[in-house]
Amino acid sequence: MEDIEQKSNSKWKKLLLLILFAIGLLVLIVYLLVHGYISKMNISSLQNTNTQAAEVQDIDLSEDTGSTEPDSPANEIENAENAIRKNMEANSTTILSDKNVFNILLIGTDARTKGENSRSDAMILVSINKKNKTITATSLLRDIYLQIPGKNNNRLNAACAFGGPELLMDTIEQNFKVAVDRYASVDFYVFMDIVDAVGGVTVDVTKEEIPIINDYIAELNRLQGEENGVDYLTSPGELKLNGKQALGYARNRYIGTDFERTARQRRVLEQAFDKVKKLNLLELNKLLNQLLPEITTDLSEGDIFSLILSLPKYTGYEVNQWSIPVDNSYQFMRIRGMEVITLDFTRNIEALRAKIYDETVPVTQAYEPKE
Repeated sequence: MEDIEQKSNSKWKKLLLLILFAIGLLVLIVYLLVHGYISKMNISSLQNTNTQAAEVQDIDLSEDTGSTEPDSPANEIENAENAIRKNMEANSTTILSDKNVFNILLIGTDARTKGENSRSDAMILVSINKKNKTITATSLLRDIYLQIPGKNNNRLNAACAFGGPELLMDTIEQNFKVAVDRYASVDFYVFMDIVDAVGGVTVDVTKEEIPIINDYIAELNRLQGEENGVDYLTSPGELKLNGKQALGYARNRYIGTDFERTARQRRVLEQAFDKVKKLNLLELNKLLNQLLPEITTDLSEGDIFSLILSLPKYTGYEVNQWSIPVDNSYQFMRIRGMEVITLDFTRNIEALRAKIYDETVPVTQAYEPKE
């Protein structure tokens, strides 16, 4: 009887050891696979970037639109400058963070040459709320007029040109009082590669949009040494766009306001995300190997492990998209020759916190950062 029990225990021990070995082998394979992804990414150095940002000179980043319109009335400009000053006063409001919310700033730069500091053409704060199981994509309009730390008041998209992604993150944190945990940056070429990698996106294109999209395509053709007319759109309707065409569609700021332009950007990204969710493991592996080398980020190795391993879970999250500023909280103005958007900062900060953190306490009440 004892011999039978000993043999049975021995079998269970062997089975347990086999299971533990299989689990350990699986963990090792996953580690090596994810570490392989990480090694392909362009992980930025915060210290080096900050050093470079400190050396950037105050340059004129206003865009020459050829307009001869005068600036807005002096009293309106003074009110806008005072609103920025009050919002930036020391200790006025603590920057809000939450251990259940991870905020990643997606930056699309207008760099024509890889590696150069340039304006941020698109800024989307992606907030992963693990408690509410939501992913919120918040577009921050490029022409928002605010304080860039260490610089003069300027448009939000100038921060990236002055000091790279880290200065842009700092600008958003200090003006909107929400934590920006990490960033991921792509240029024109990476955006096109992403769209092409998922097989293109389908959108409704109007007759009025076609010549504008084609102008952007013409510029890209020149930059890439392609013949004039390649990839031009010829008719309106529901069209499947490749990467180059989708970039022209997303960059259009001549029809409608910048609100509509950012909506186009989110529309393209949402379709790309939906397609990624449907990929099998082999297809996802191929996509990551293709795209990761083209993305610049300050995500840590631990962050990347967590995000990649959580992808199956995140596909079940509710995805929301919107933009800042919110309705009836802004004014279009002209300051120092620049077309800008001035804000009611309190209303926008409260709306942003409510959307990201499900936080309803008025902004006038101080917050303590959460670990």
